[in-house]
Amino acid sequence: MAFDIVWVAFEGRVIAVSSIDEAWNFLAAWPGGLHTEMAHLAGIALTRAEAGTISTAEARQAFLDFCIDAEILARFD
Repeated sequence: MAFDIVWVAFEGRVIAVSSIDEAWNFLAAWPGGLHTEMAHLAGIALTRAEAGTISTAEARQAFLDFCIDAEILARFD
């Protein structure tokens, strides 16, 4: 399930995240795990998008909100 790219600055590099799967992979590698509220909410939104109960755009927004909260957002398209 693809979405518009979210550019994330992490561990000295910039990563393009452009799908539900890529967002999940990023969250799985996130040092804090899903322990912060925003990471947890992003995980819930990604799960709901996979299940078809919310749109991919809504899940992307939740992931984008997580990136902003974690101060790792490089930019978004």
